[in-house]
Amino acid sequence: MQYTFTFEGNLGSAPELRFTPSGVAVAKMSVGHNTRRRTADGKWVNGPTLWIDVTCWRELAERVAQLRKGDTVVVDARDDLSAWAYLAQSTEKPAARLQVTANNVAVSMRFAEATASRTPRAAATDDMDDPWAGAEPTDVPDSPAAITEMQDA
Repeated sequence: MQYTFTFEGNLGSAPELRFTPSGVAVAKMSVGHNTRRRTADGKWVNGPTLWIDVTCWRELAERVAQLRKGDTVVVDARDDLSAWAYLAQSTEKPAARLQVTANNVAVSMRFAEATASRTPRAAATDDMDDPWAGAEPTDVPDSPAAITEMQDA
């Protein structure tokens, strides 16, 4: 059974984009996820940071390479999860770390603005040409008034 899980966090550093010997793009990034809770006196307290190592492949890897340290992202990860415990160097307290492979990564819009742009699709091959490509539509009205005139005719 395959499962996925989604989490939000901040990039600890800019993603590292590399290519395998066969030319496949792979990007690695570390996402810090914090939990927050409200205390009895109404103050917010941050819990420990869980660092999640995210690996992205192919086109997704090339797209996440434009992200920067501190960007808040939402990651949809698939079921090849691995985890381990270690002692945090700064505090020598037990800590945990996860590794996941991303299905998708999105910029969180809660605290930032982003502009979406689409990657153009590859052109059709000769044997798959669209017979309607380049055809001009006929009887297309230029204005809303022209639509009314066409309906009345």
